[in-house]
Amino acid sequence: MKKLAVLLVVAILASTQVFANEKNTKKTSEEKLRNEIVLLLDKPQIELDRNEIKANIEFILNAKGEIVILTVDSEKEEVEDYVKTRLNYKKVDSEIIKSGNKVFKLKLKVLKPRN
Repeated sequence: MKKLAVLLVVAILASTQVFANEKNTKKTSEEKLRNEIVLLLDKPQIELDRNEIKANIEFILNAKGEIVILTVDSEKEEVEDYVKTRLNYKKVDSEIIKSGNKVFKLKLKVLKPRN
């Protein structure tokens, strides 16, 4: 399980989209947001029947600084449920809240640990 958690964190960090043509301060606040999401998704308890499962996550930040999940698109419902329970309406400490109702997209890859 420890390997799965590490692989999940690496997959999130490696697969996030970099927003082009934005100021350095905005990029820094997006990096902080990504890091907070990585911490919230730490230590999954998901049984995988394949080597990897991918998910596409779309979310916004509301005025209270909470993550609001719009969609989680995954082949496995257990991954969708995990993401929703770990992220939906969780408060984050980020300056990016002031950017309005921007839709953020995150690609998640969960890898099966090698035994």
